[in-house]
Amino acid sequence: MQSSETLKYDYFRLQLNAWRICGALDLSEGRYWSWSVLLCILVYLPAPMLLKGVYSFEDPVENNFSLSLTVTSLSNIMKLSMYVAQLTKLVEAQSLIGQLDARVSGENQSVRHREMTAHLHRMSKLFQITYALVFIFAAVPFAFKSELSLPMPMWIPFDWKNSMVAYIGVLVLQEIGFFFQIMQCFASDSFPPLILYLISEQCQLLILRISEIGYGSKTLEENEQELINCIRDQNALYRLLDVTKSLISYPMMVQFMVIGINIAITLFILIFYVETLYDRIYYLCFLLGITVQTFPLCYYGTMVQESFAELHYAVFCSNWVDQSASYRGHMLILAERTKRTQLLLAGNLVPIHLSTYVACCKGAYSFFTLMADRDGLGS
Repeated sequence: MQSSETLKYDYFRLQLNAWRICGALDLSEGRYWSWSVLLCILVYLPAPMLLKGVYSFEDPVENNFSLSLTVTSLSNIMKLSMYVAQLTKLVEAQSLIGQLDARVSGENQSVRHREMTAHLHRMSKLFQITYALVFIFAAVPFAFKSELSLPMPMWIPFDWKNSMVAYIGVLVLQEIGFFFQIMQCFASDSFPPLILYLISEQCQLLILRISEIGYGSKTLEENEQELINCIRDQNALYRLLDVTKSLISYPMMVQFMVIGINIAITLFILIFYVETLYDRIYYLCFLLGITVQTFPLCYYGTMVQESFAELHYAVFCSNWVDQSASYRGHMLILAERTKRTQLLLAGNLVPIHLSTYVACCKGAYSFFTLMADRDGLGS
């Protein structure tokens, strides 16, 4: 079945709708002539004009902002193409998540599952509000300037300042491009931390299930069957993690490569050039957007690693002493399999971990000082 028809679970509804509108789902299914795909091509068509406009303006703010927009736009193109190649795997992820959700039972597991669902929805709303603020503060201020201006500083191959028709055409193209790039950024940047948090919580739910075995009124055979079911849950959880790795690994590598540059440029403009309150609010919102791109991802990547490490000890929290020899044999197999460290790597190279976020911040500081020294602002 087509992924766009089956991906209807609520955890990632906003992200899937954004990918559908941006044409990513159509492209992943081989439908290259839908309206969303043509619109996606139109949105990213001006990327060479952004690249040509880098450091071609008199205003240093426009020069630095143009560099940031160019880096962001090129990285978005790369991330979108990488997601398109893998989005059909979300169908398998849906099946695995449904399989794990169906195993939730008991008051403790139900409460934790409800909290997980509520937290996922809150996170989606937080990303949605953040990117909406970035769009508003980026796409609106040109209207309040005394002279004709555009939301994005970029090289235009014709004189739009002396032709109202040309100006309106470029303005509409930029506004549409802004909207769809923000929407694509929202989907690409919010999906990885959401699914990593879900995996971490599903692992914690599995820990609860395993730890509770043997303390109720069930027979030895029923306890053994419950342990076998938990081993199947473990296999599903490992498979879900592998699918997630294939989905987010290379897009997150691109994100780690550009995050330091964007943070440095934003801080550079904010500290040395911004004068008006409106501009300060905009660049602070832009900095917030950059931060939520990476910090939640690294935080929940760390949580996943720690949750899988705790899984090793869960089996010893069950009442294994009073169980059958067959149960203890399955228990040892489960315990041995949980010894494998689950390490998330971006591009099979960089850990998706809080230590990587700290390294990105250090890289941003180094690039910031390099820019300040180049412009003679460091002293």
